[in-house]
Amino acid sequence: MKITLSRLTEIARGVVKEAAKQGKIQKIYRASYDKMIKKASTGGNKNTPPFTKKAAKSNKSGIGPF
Repeated sequence: MKITLSRLTEIARGVVKEAAKQGKIQKIYRASYDKMIKKASTGGNKNTPPFTKKAAKSNKSGIGPF
């Protein structure tokens, strides 16, 4: 099966557009998760003790010095 250059270009553009959509959603999810950690780490919420260690952000593993 031979693929023409125009068909290959069409496939590549479709893949790039799909990846861009997923990246945008991932950025929204990451920001939401960071906001949740920030709010929980303040300790000002009812029934939540204040945390002694700084919470890791969504792009960090949480291992290591804070």
